[in-house]
This record gives sequence, structure tokens and C-alpha cells, in this order.
Amino acid sequence: MTFDKMTSLSLCIVVLIVITGIILVVIRRQRKNQNPFAAHAKNSSRKQKQTDSSGKPSSQQQSCSYCKRKVNPKELAFYSGHEKVVGVCKTCRPIAERQSLLRL
Repeated sequence: MTFDKMTSLSLCIVVLIVITGIILVVIRRQRKNQNPFAAHAKNSSRKQKQTDSSGKPSSQQQSCSYCKRKVNPKELAFYSGHEKVVGVCKTCRPIAERQSLLRL
């Protein structure tokens, strides 16, 4: 081999390595940015599958108007008074009754 053939061969190898590197970088970026909301979608589906005290998955949880604790809607008692409706848990029911709110 002469000097010219050797340099042209090494130049071709370097060009192939650079092209391969560029292709790998582009593929990694596409995979990383493929679905930017994928992590959010997984987290929100986990939140929907929370269980209540009985261990069964609940479809929806509501918060108590006084203590803001999340409970099953079936465990809330609703009271009206002072031009608003409040939903209270079992522990906060005496507070609503002391305020003379009317049970719905």
C-alpha cells in the first residue's frame, strides 16, 4: 500500500465513525423526546387506583370541607347553611352540627 491509499482508507474510517456517532445521537434524542408526557400519564393512572380503607380500589375520592382529608364520597355527610353546602367526614360531623347546619 502506498501512503495515499492508507490515508484515504483511514479518512473513510473516520468519516464512517463520525456518521455512526451522529446517527446514534439522533436516535437517542428521539427516544428521549418521544412522549414527554409519558411519566405524567403513569403517575395520574396510579393516583386513580388508590384504595380506600377497605382495600378496594375507589373510583373517586373527595376531601372533607373542614379537615381536607380524602375520603370515599359514601362516607361524607352533607350539610347546608350560610349559603353553601359542605361535605364533612365522620370526625368533623360534630363541628357541623355545633354550627347548626342543616343535614341534607
